[in-house]
Order: sequence, then structure tokens, then C-alpha cells
Amino acid sequence: MRQFKVAIVGAGMIGRLHARAFQAIESTFGDAGWRVELSVIADADEALTRDAQERWKIGRAVPSWRDVVEADDVDIAVVGLPNQDHRAAVEALVAAGKHVLCEKPLAPTVEAARSMLDAARRAGVVHGIGFNLRRAPAIAAIRQMLVDGAIGAPRHLSGHFFTDYAVSTAVPFTWRYQRSLAGSGALGDVGSHILDLARYLLGDIAAVTGATLATFIHERPVPAAHVTGHNIGPTTGQTGKVDTDDSGAFTCRFASGAIGDIRFSRVAPGHRGPAFDLIGSEGAISFDMRRPGEFGICSAPPGRDAVGSGFRRLAADPRFPYGSDLVAPIGFDYVDTYVAQAYEFLSAVAQQRQYEPGFEDGFAIAEVCETVQRLADSG
Repeated sequence: MRQFKVAIVGAGMIGRLHARAFQAIESTFGDAGWRVELSVIADADEALTRDAQERWKIGRAVPSWRDVVEADDVDIAVVGLPNQDHRAAVEALVAAGKHVLCEKPLAPTVEAARSMLDAARRAGVVHGIGFNLRRAPAIAAIRQMLVDGAIGAPRHLSGHFFTDYAVSTAVPFTWRYQRSLAGSGALGDVGSHILDLARYLLGDIAAVTGATLATFIHERPVPAAHVTGHNIGPTTGQTGKVDTDDSGAFTCRFASGAIGDIRFSRVAPGHRGPAFDLIGSEGAISFDMRRPGEFGICSAPPGRDAVGSGFRRLAADPRFPYGSDLVAPIGFDYVDTYVAQAYEFLSAVAQQRQYEPGFEDGFAIAEVCETVQRLADSG
């Protein structure tokens, strides 16, 4: 049986989530005809790396992604580094023949995203971008229903990704709050997720027709030591100036002719994920990631229009991807989308086919995000 050797590049919040996901593939999906070995974990923080190595039984720990590039015991690299480090790491890894699953956003700029896409294509490796929300059972079911014409022609998507990780003014000043390093704030971090879902369901975005971005917490405390994720800890007593967005919104037009309004925030109390309403010519669909295995649908009865029909709740079932393997809607949560993502990426490598979403999708999202940023900057 073939065994894939996987390196986790980055031992922080996202890297740990990926390690947990790859370890759970076999227990979740059963015998796929191949197995996974977490062979390497790489991070400059030695204590963090050692902890992750022991927790997920990873073969060895190294201090840098450069060690992964040179490793002969790595087939696949999962890159969970800060945004500004994606390009250098990914381009070196693919040049070394490693298949790469990179966290979103692909890069802070369109130019960097384009370069990464070109490098992966030249190398002929499998490449993927971490838009894990495509793996929610309800999303798979909704996409199939759109293909089947369940709500007619899609006309309008209204979506948001609101979360609360930066609500507290005590959340420290890290790379996420510096535009020169992150590229953007909530736009790239969580807005990119709802953007990808919009593209996945309705196709390419042809134009961004209006945008606004806002920063509400203008200074944050400088941490006294390395910070994992959004953890609050000791500070230096100094503050750093935030120049990335906390919240934003934009309107757009899809190539199909449908329109969209997209909103996002990292300072939204009481929220932890995406939701959207999708309006069609003959019905509508409503989804909230807090219930990832089900959705609401309004559709016209035979021979009638949908006026007054109302919504009914549907649960994803074994007819749809992940409807049985992950026991949706019971027992399915956000982490399970990472398990399904890991399984699908490894399946693509095993079958020697391109994975979706790939770097092409990451590049397309980077183009939209850069347009939103430009429109917002121009006022």
C-alpha cells in the first residue's frame, strides 16, 4: 500500500489544525488504498514545534521550511505560514518536486500569487489552496442542487463571514495587523472564504462595483514573546499601529449576470463563521456554517411559482459528498472540513490529477481582493 509522507510547515494555530486533520483521515474515511505518515514539522519556535511533534506523533522537527525543501522523506508539504512567507516557501517546495497545499490567502499580492501559480505549473506538481469550507456537506449539496436547477437561474448572493477573534483590544499586534506583511486584514483572512464559496457556487466574478474597508481598533499591544494564533499574553508595554482592515463590504457582478454583496469582519461579537442567502429565479437557498450539514431551501411547487412557499430545512445525506463519511449533520464541525480537505488533496495526489481548489482559485481570489483594496483606498 502506498504511503504518503507529509510535512507540516508552520507549528502555529493553522499548522496544528492541519496535523490533526491528516492524522484523522484513516479513522474518518477508512481504507483509501494509501496511508499517511506525518514525517516532518517545521517552525522556528522550537518549543512549539516539539510540542506539536509529540502531540501528533510526527517523525521529526526542523527549524525552517528550507529543511523541508531538502528533505527526501517528504512527498507533500502543507504550508501554514504567515502570508508574507508563502511565496518563498511554496516556490522552493514545488521546485523540489513537493506537492503543496497552501493556506489561504495564497499571497499578499496578485503579483506574488501569479508567480506561485506559474511555479507550480512549471513543476508539474499537485497544488491546492486551503479553502476548506467547500468540504462542508451542505455546500456540496447546494452546489449539486444549483447544477440541477433546483432554484432556477441564480440571481443574487448575499454573504458574510463574521468572526470575533479580534474584538478584544488586548489581542496582540502580530503580522495580521500589518499591511506590509499580511496584504490585508479581514478581507484576506475571512473575506476570502466567503468569496471562494461565492465563486464555487456561482462562477467567476466579472467586476467589483463598490467597496469599503474600515479599521476600528487602531493600535494593539506589542507581544513580549512569540504569539500562536490570536492568544493574549505578556506585552512589552508598547503598541503597534494597525493598518489592515477590521471589517469591510463590497458589491460585485458575476460573469453569469448574477449580482452579489459580500461582507466580512474580524471584530463581530457573537459570530464565528460564514453564512449566505442565494436567490434564484424559482427559489432560494439559505446556509449558515453553524449548521454545516444542513440548509434551507425555498422552491416552487410543480406548475406554480415560489410566492409564499417558505423555506424547509434539508440535511445533506449519503447522496452528497461527506454526507455519510462524516455523519452529517450530526457530529460534523469546522475541524471536519479540514479532515475532508486533507483526504481530497491526498486523493488527487494518489490519482495524479489536479486538486480543486488549486492555485488558480487562489490567484482569482487575490485579484478580487486587490481590486476591493484599491477601490476602498480610492474612497
